[in-house]
Amino acid sequence: MHAMVKKSIDAKVRPLPAGSTLEKASLAGAGRLYVSKESLLGLTNNSLESGRLCVLERLEGDPLRREATLWVQPAKDLSPNVVVMTRAFQEATGFKIGDYVRIVLREAVPDADDVVAQHVTKEDETPWPDEKRAPGWASAWNISLGLSLDRAEQVFPGMVFEGVQLGKLRRTFKIVSVNSQTDNLARFRITSTTVRQPEEAEDATAAAAPGGGGALVVTGVPGLGSAVKALNQFLRGFGRPFWVKNERLTCALVIHGGPGTGKTFILRRIEETRWGRTYWINPSDKLSAMREAFKQARASQPSLVFIDGLDEMTGKDRSNRESVIGALAEELDGLSAEAIANDALPNVVVIATCLDYITDVPAKLQDPSRFPEEIALPIPRAAERLDILTFLNPHMRPEDKEQCLRSLSQKTHAYSGRDLSNLVQKANRVFANRLDDEGADWASGLERFLTPGDMEQALRVTRPTAMHDINLRPPTVHWQDVGGQESVKKALSRMIKNAKDPNLASSRVLRHRPKGMLLYGPPGCSKTLSAQAMATESGFNFFAVKGAEMLNMYVGESERAVRTLFARAKAASPSIIFFDEIESIGGQRGPGPTPGGAVSRSTGAVNMLTTLLTELDGFEALTGVLVLGATNRPEAIDPALLRPGRFDKVLYVGPPDRPAREAIFGVHLRGLDVSPAVDVAELARLADGYSGAEIQAICTEAGQAVEDRFQDDDTGTAKLEICMEDLVAAMENTQRNITRGMIESYEEWRGQFKKL
Repeated sequence: MHAMVKKSIDAKVRPLPAGSTLEKASLAGAGRLYVSKESLLGLTNNSLESGRLCVLERLEGDPLRREATLWVQPAKDLSPNVVVMTRAFQEATGFKIGDYVRIVLREAVPDADDVVAQHVTKEDETPWPDEKRAPGWASAWNISLGLSLDRAEQVFPGMVFEGVQLGKLRRTFKIVSVNSQTDNLARFRITSTTVRQPEEAEDATAAAAPGGGGALVVTGVPGLGSAVKALNQFLRGFGRPFWVKNERLTCALVIHGGPGTGKTFILRRIEETRWGRTYWINPSDKLSAMREAFKQARASQPSLVFIDGLDEMTGKDRSNRESVIGALAEELDGLSAEAIANDALPNVVVIATCLDYITDVPAKLQDPSRFPEEIALPIPRAAERLDILTFLNPHMRPEDKEQCLRSLSQKTHAYSGRDLSNLVQKANRVFANRLDDEGADWASGLERFLTPGDMEQALRVTRPTAMHDINLRPPTVHWQDVGGQESVKKALSRMIKNAKDPNLASSRVLRHRPKGMLLYGPPGCSKTLSAQAMATESGFNFFAVKGAEMLNMYVGESERAVRTLFARAKAASPSIIFFDEIESIGGQRGPGPTPGGAVSRSTGAVNMLTTLLTELDGFEALTGVLVLGATNRPEAIDPALLRPGRFDKVLYVGPPDRPAREAIFGVHLRGLDVSPAVDVAELARLADGYSGAEIQAICTEAGQAVEDRFQDDDTGTAKLEICMEDLVAAMENTQRNITRGMIESYEEWRGQFKKL
């Protein structure tokens, strides 16, 4: 392939006219170069497309190279051999009026992922405090600086932002590096760009310098211990000969996970090892730019090639998708051939990121010499969330911090690492707003700390971005939180034990262990709660999905979702797949016995059921994967799902008996202020026929009644405790939803099932 010839123009630097509206205090447009209409037409092949990235090089004197964006000068009398730049750009970059420069057009402006800003103290500004005296000071200013960067839209090293405000304080900041470079320009995104400050400007510049020769070992990634361990095992193969011939066939790896799980964060951590020069390939880059990055990486070993967003680069809506896939395959095959010839990997590490390996990496790129290896980044569990929150280190008193973070880690189910970072940042803003409202001065503010109340307030306005991802951890529920249902808990515990130790029993008496269980029964009787407790007690990865959520209007998409679910569960084993409302996708294919006659199922629904049956037949291959289903309508389920080898065990989860009701009352009254006169055994007797969910509602209504009575009392004699009368009254106001006819229908279905 011939290299693309890039046109260029030579011009002389001129300033903007005095009083020009193009010179703005916010620095919006500061990185723009203005040329005549004729010059831009010549560079863009007769296109007046402004805003393209360009490289500016000084032709005389000391070498100087910077990036900018190219625009048409509004003035009509501009000479073709003149380029006009803002005063802010001149001061930031070192170009001077009268310099002769060469302008070469490049591709689209990239996004800024990481911006390093150094505080520049002026005489009229308060000195920057020592971080030990004011921990979290820099983080608060980073948020305020981000607002100024957002107004500027584009950011480049050397920019100086004056008057950045935090409360009543003002500071001046200078941009040191953007994306670890000191001569580039990028688009600032307040929602995705990280703003940080080095301890000293020299350290930041050194960190931006490539090729420092550090060890290729990744550390400092909280909450992703197993993923980092697998990553370091992959990286160990570089820089040494093979132990055996053809030990490794590829230099490439895919890191995949939902939004905010830490993919780009890990790439930054690898870059910070300074093992080699880094080349970033963005989804917006053209094919020629991608090939050039690989060419440069092979010529400047050791090197790192990062493709952040492989799913976007090879997306089906991309016009040159096949060309991109072919080019990547060719480049990776070339590195593989070099490894085979030399019995050692070339020192070119290629790491790509995407949302899901199975669906986002084209089959052609999953070959052994390309991207055969992948590391999944799951949604963090409670212990991992605590690790991340501890790493984020909110500005709290040590005596409050541990308990507060532990409590937050239990409440932030389905929060990604980015969500937790947003939570801490919002808590910082809550804290700063509180100090502003109190009129606190700077000196006293440094001695103040975030409170658990600030963190709780931030939690209320921070929502997880991955709530609809199927790979979620459930809320933390233990067996003791499930009142009664001892037979269900025993059966689920046995499944966990068998999965953890497949050699528990002798193969002489048990050839195939049950891996599927269907829970059926009336609503509110702890089917879903039992599944959540099973996930907590086992520690397995938990894939929870409602059957209706997998239905998709597009032909083939629902079936693909089922296949993807099982593939991901196998890759993340040991794991549990939990289908709630499984009748939505496992309903009967013909007319069913439901009252009034069943509605004919669509072809898509039948195809999805067929796919589910096929995947369940693969239980033997799904080592370490348990499948759990729950339904209130077992009569609607297709009989093929209930044969041995699919859902081997069918378990009735009925209304709680008297001892179970007593245990449920104990669970929901535990830790509350309850009168000694409350007779739990009598409550259990009176609550005959109530489900576990209805008993919880009784306890909740009783507590609300006590609060109302206490708040309305003007005599000061009311006690803030739950009495027997409150619980009995709440019970009388709570309707039983489980009827005798409903119980008989379950018994009738169970009897038919036993006769089959």
